[in-house]
Amino acid sequence: MRIRLALVMVLALTVTVARAQTTPPLGWPVTPPSATAPQKIGALAPQSPILHFSGAANNPTPLPLVNPAALPPVCAVECKEFTFTAATATPFIVGIRSTVTGPNRTFNPNDGFDLYLYGPDGMLVDAANGIGADGQAIVVKTPVPGAYTIVVTFTYAQDPGAGYRGEVRRMRGSTWRPANCTDAKIGGVTGCFELPVLRALPAYDLAVTGLPPIASTPLGFPLPLVPGTPTSCYIDETLGLTNPTPSVPTTPVTRCLRFTSTVRNVGAGTLTVRLPWVRSDGTSGFIPGECQAEQVVLTSTGQRATRAAGDCLFHLAHGHFHYKDLVSYTLYAPGPGARVATSQKASFCLADDEYFGFATTGPNGAREFVGQPGCNVPADNDNGSLYVDEGITPGWGDVYTWDTPDQFIDISKVPPGTYDLVMETNPMGTLLVGGPLKTCALTRLTLTATSVKALSARASIACP
Repeated sequence: MRIRLALVMVLALTVTVARAQTTPPLGWPVTPPSATAPQKIGALAPQSPILHFSGAANNPTPLPLVNPAALPPVCAVECKEFTFTAATATPFIVGIRSTVTGPNRTFNPNDGFDLYLYGPDGMLVDAANGIGADGQAIVVKTPVPGAYTIVVTFTYAQDPGAGYRGEVRRMRGSTWRPANCTDAKIGGVTGCFELPVLRALPAYDLAVTGLPPIASTPLGFPLPLVPGTPTSCYIDETLGLTNPTPSVPTTPVTRCLRFTSTVRNVGAGTLTVRLPWVRSDGTSGFIPGECQAEQVVLTSTGQRATRAAGDCLFHLAHGHFHYKDLVSYTLYAPGPGARVATSQKASFCLADDEYFGFATTGPNGAREFVGQPGCNVPADNDNGSLYVDEGITPGWGDVYTWDTPDQFIDISKVPPGTYDLVMETNPMGTLLVGGPLKTCALTRLTLTATSVKALSARASIACP
């Protein structure tokens, strides 16, 4: 017992903050007025169920803009305020999404905007801020009729044209159509459960060169003006040092196929897995072999049930907890035919990164999981046991950019040719979902001795 707890305390100190979320205490006073007068965007009512607003970060230089964390944020030149009136007590959602996207309108983590909402009493209702996502959202379930103020600023803005679109949407009627719940009995609880539905996007941002000297993802934001290298593997990857599995490659990895992957939650409920920081019986997820995840599911009336959800681990190289059974990456001969190679990456820090549900009737919701420090800080106390909570909210996608450590397939011995890269969600079938048990997406690509090129993509295929 003492040995276990001592080890837990030591490992708890080895954290790598990749994404930060610093939310002011609720009820915090309104910030000083911005440099320009707040913009009135209308009244939220049955006849006007959606209100729109927009803004930008004025960046005249090619260098990123960085704002210090402020509680509350000081509204200066780069802070915008918008006001509206809620005519009734109907729930509403306030959301923003970055307007600068990646190639082919893909996920772009370069700009992290912060969202604050103040109520009719002039006090903070809620906040959503930090980096690592392309949007933010706040849900107000029991609003007080009256005037509200939206404040938007940023933590980090790298793109010179960084901007955002925003909306306020009534969560009722034609403007709010979430997915249906599923009747089931789980863990002794019978009810209509709001279950997640997972969908993988076809892999994109394929690369066999251009790896930056330092990975951007563990630091939580892109490193500007860093030239790529002619290699495609980090040094520790070539020796298998960051692979969380016990096995080590018998021969060094010399060539890596890298890519960006996204898993979206298009279901009625949040995918929530809890990982054991330390249980009341003394066992701990920090100890190899003792990390067993549980999935937390809720009914439409708020009843809670838990169920076993497979393996997890504390990833020493990344310094935080990972869930192991979210998605797998496999390279096949065209067809897909015979399996050619499989990714070593088999564990994930689940988080809300891509706000694809913005400006839709659903799936849509507030950003509940920010990745870091959430993947190494216990947030769930259940009968004396502490758990780390990870997950994906409806309307959000968990994204792993191409330069994420361990995000590759070893193609050192794969000859040039055409192949199918298949993403498969819930590969072990350990997660309870409201749709198909597993879903697959495909990217057809061609490899040469020095390059890779995507030929086509299919968002949904029969899993091999």
